[in-house]
Amino acid sequence: MEITIDPIVALSATTRVDPGKLDTQMAVNPNTKPQLLCQIATGKDWELRRLVASNPNTPTDILWQLGIDFPEAILKNPVFELLQLEQLNLAAEIPHDTLTSLLQCEQVPRSLMEYAVSQQDYSLWLAVAYNPHTPGILLENLARKSRHQDRELIRAVAAHPNTPPYLLAEIIDIGGNVAQVVAENLQTPIAVLEQILHKYRQTSDPTFTTLVALHPHLNPRLLMQMCLAPNESAAQSLWLAKQITTESMQLLELAQTDWNVLQLAVVRHPNTPGATIENIWNQMRINHTDCSQIDRLIYDSFIGNSNTSPQLRGELRKLLKW
Repeated sequence: MEITIDPIVALSATTRVDPGKLDTQMAVNPNTKPQLLCQIATGKDWELRRLVASNPNTPTDILWQLGIDFPEAILKNPVFELLQLEQLNLAAEIPHDTLTSLLQCEQVPRSLMEYAVSQQDYSLWLAVAYNPHTPGILLENLARKSRHQDRELIRAVAAHPNTPPYLLAEIIDIGGNVAQVVAENLQTPIAVLEQILHKYRQTSDPTFTTLVALHPHLNPRLLMQMCLAPNESAAQSLWLAKQITTESMQLLELAQTDWNVLQLAVVRHPNTPGATIENIWNQMRINHTDCSQIDRLIYDSFIGNSNTSPQLRGELRKLLKW
């Protein structure tokens, strides 16, 4: 593959240049001498270093150093495609920290993901599991490698949008912590949600029924069919609170309820005003005599909305039951 870039006036590197005076043109110019690009790469200017990471004339060892901070720039650098063609086992040549950064990028080649999954390296596995574009077959391989229900890896697989439904149905048996993550996965099919209810509904913890009820796939008919709403009116209200198009005035009306599930649905909605969120919290404190601690579900619902005030966020952090 031949790299063709419109030529710019070549820059000389016969004398050492003060990194503070190097400009953008020197960093992007493909004719800039490698020695000068190395000098820029060791400077403190973040933007110039990013541009050097995109320069095809930058030495490979410098690219790998820059790849920790600028993985997207490395992957878009024309020389990266050349390296893939020239080195069939390129992933093995990339330093560990750089590879970990590359694996978190959406455009990372599948070959790098496959290499990472084949290694006995937990940090590489996590990087692959958290990449939103990881294929389902690799997620299944990662799930087989996770031996403990409280490990971060299996939870990342449980939350991934590409995890196959049959795998989601299988891993809910690992334990309640994993089942809760599956219940919150927006791609979890209704059949798996029903399995979660069947397996965990009888526990004293209402978290499972609440999470399933909050799932966007469940319409009023299903909510009633699965006994997740006290009546049809409540089911209709919960369905409305879960719709992204629901406006703030409607949410304000829906907030006038004592039903905890509906309250949390309103709290989670991005159109709910901060004042309404605070009112719901105050109402929860009145209805629950013991608010000395709150569970993770309540905490995540309030903290996850950008409209929650800084003051309320601080109060919730102090009450979180870890």
